[in-house]
Amino acid sequence: MTELHQQVQRARRRILFQSFLSTSVWFLAVCLGIAAVALAVTKIWFLNVDTRAWTVGWLVGSVIVGLVGSAAWTWFRRSSLNDAAIEIDRRFGLKERISSSFALSPAEAETEVGKALVADAAKRVKRIDVREKFGVQANRWAFLPLVTGLLAITMVFLPDAKPLDSSKQATAKTVEVQRVKKSTTALKKKLAKKSTDLEKQNLKEASKLAKKLENGIEKLSKSNSDKKKTMVEMNNLAKELQKRRESVKGGDDLKKKLKQLKGMKIKDGPADKLAKAMQNGDFKQALDQIEQLQQQLKEGKLDPKQQQQLAKQMEQMQKKMQEMVDQQEKAKEDLQKQIAKAKQQGNKAAAEKLQKKLDQMNAQNDAMKKMQKMAKQMDQVAKKMQEGKQDEAMQQLAEMAGDLKEMQQEMNELDALDEMMDQLAQAKDSMNCPDCDGGG
Repeated sequence: MTELHQQVQRARRRILFQSFLSTSVWFLAVCLGIAAVALAVTKIWFLNVDTRAWTVGWLVGSVIVGLVGSAAWTWFRRSSLNDAAIEIDRRFGLKERISSSFALSPAEAETEVGKALVADAAKRVKRIDVREKFGVQANRWAFLPLVTGLLAITMVFLPDAKPLDSSKQATAKTVEVQRVKKSTTALKKKLAKKSTDLEKQNLKEASKLAKKLENGIEKLSKSNSDKKKTMVEMNNLAKELQKRRESVKGGDDLKKKLKQLKGMKIKDGPADKLAKAMQNGDFKQALDQIEQLQQQLKEGKLDPKQQQQLAKQMEQMQKKMQEMVDQQEKAKEDLQKQIAKAKQQGNKAAAEKLQKKLDQMNAQNDAMKKMQKMAKQMDQVAKKMQEGKQDEAMQQLAEMAGDLKEMQQEMNELDALDEMMDQLAQAKDSMNCPDCDGGG
């Protein structure tokens, strides 16, 4: 068995060496390629490092890492002695003689059959020279390390990037700070004015937010911050504006929904202009028309026929609004069923797509609640007018006017928030504007 083991071990060593050579081609090619990129960095950007140490470190280090990595990879994926014996049989056409005898246990090797098999294998193995079939061959990709290595060496001879003149850097920094200061100072003045205007309009939350933004911008203008830091802080302020906008967008959503009433034919009557204002989503005009109707009812300027016309108009608008609310709820229920069905079928993509639609509809819940409340108020006005209870109808109109006033306030606040977001965006643009030097 000694000769047999020697031949198998010799074959295994050659297999390992061939594997190492093939693997090292790829490891060295990749490592030298990374080294070339690292060396190219110093040619493009100035780095405050020892260029010689950087170059030698990357070149030598890439070769060492490549060889060690390929050696480790080869070792962990090495073939066993049995695999080497099988490979000898295959390459020399020995029909499993070597592998079969090599795989025998000590007990099996002592049997008559085992001894015969071992003797035959030993006889065969003496006639062969492992080097004939296990020669070292060059990998067809052996040129790759040469390519990446030459690329890395080429980088060595290119000139390094030069540092910017310190005075120029200082000047650039000063110009940037001044541009930031000019832009933030202009923005602070706009926000101060907006805060005062919002307070006069009794938009307290928006006014507080504008004041908070003003204080934040004032700190930035005094801190001599660079453009990057200022941009980050302004983005954070913009997120606060967006958060507040999301909390008061119910009126805006309702305005969009009311525009779906366009095209609905309303019977002639005292509420013609009110119906048109509602169809246009014009809360201010609608509020004015409701106040006029209240005044007409109070002064007795509507005759019985006009009162019935008003009741029918209110009833017609109420039915259309309630219909829209019911359609929205029905659509949400249908989506929930479709989502459940898609999940049951394991169609995750479809379920996620449907869920997004449902989330969009749920985001309109506040607007639909407002519409339903308005529909109920119109229903009450219609009933009270039909019953001849004008005082109670006027009370319902007053409640509707109060709600419309709140919605108009929301719309005013949304406009103010959008204006402040635009001002923030303009300030950021002006910081990037060398022509206007931060002035916008």
